[in-house]
Amino acid sequence: MYAIAGHRLLALSRPRTDTWSGIRMRIGPFSFAWLPLVLFLSIAVAFVLGRKVARRDPDIDKALLWTLAAGFGVARVWFVLRYLPAYKGHVISVLDIRDLGFDAFPGLIAGACVALWFVLHVKGIRRAMVVALVSGAVAWSAASAAVASRGGPDLMPAISLADMSGRLQPLKSADGEPTVINLWATWCPPCQAEMPVLAAAQADNPHLHLIFVNQGETQASIEGYLASHGLQIKNVLLDSRLDLAKAVDAAGYPTTLFYDGHGRLVATHLGPFSKATFQQALENFYQQASAAP
Repeated sequence: MYAIAGHRLLALSRPRTDTWSGIRMRIGPFSFAWLPLVLFLSIAVAFVLGRKVARRDPDIDKALLWTLAAGFGVARVWFVLRYLPAYKGHVISVLDIRDLGFDAFPGLIAGACVALWFVLHVKGIRRAMVVALVSGAVAWSAASAAVASRGGPDLMPAISLADMSGRLQPLKSADGEPTVINLWATWCPPCQAEMPVLAAAQADNPHLHLIFVNQGETQASIEGYLASHGLQIKNVLLDSRLDLAKAVDAAGYPTTLFYDGHGRLVATHLGPFSKATFQQALENFYQQASAAP
């Protein structure tokens, strides 16, 4: 759960096609990333059905736990190794999996190998293990397909916001270039955590149109915050009435919107980025816009 926009408390918001952590749902005042919830439910289905078939044999729990540990462990290690320069000087952040930095394919291979070992060597849970894995995969596939099928591509809202000089600026893509819009506020801890990451990304990717849309704060407050934290960012807009947050149905802050050069929504990410996960997002959505290693 991240900092929640207090102007709207909906029972359930429509998910969007997105990255691993970005598709979100909202229940009351709480925001959740959608795909991790789907994963959790898929794992729960696997455990429940596996234990039922194995008649609560503790070996099935051990087998499934080792499978999960291998999958998540390898997925995290592979991701860290792939983006190792992003962790330079921040070694402890390697253990901080809240950024959801995982490489799924190597993790799946590792988990499959461990699962296969148990299937071949622990005869008593062989059938239960197969049922657990198949049911978990079916639950994941069905839920993911349901999420991905809802809604079409969204366009960038046709609104204008004041810049730091007080001039109204239309929200639009810059000459057909990809545009990333970050909704943030100075009082929001996750926003504070990711702001240095995005400031550095803006400096390192001059061809990427990155816009910082502050939510409901005064120009003086924003300038004071940026100065006190030594942050130098461009393209700061003021959304004093939260017009953009309402238009995109933002569930909380920070929310980062990825648009292509035609102003079509590519992805929505709820929550803070680490340097590695933002670099991964740029590679996934804008191959040509990713920073050189």
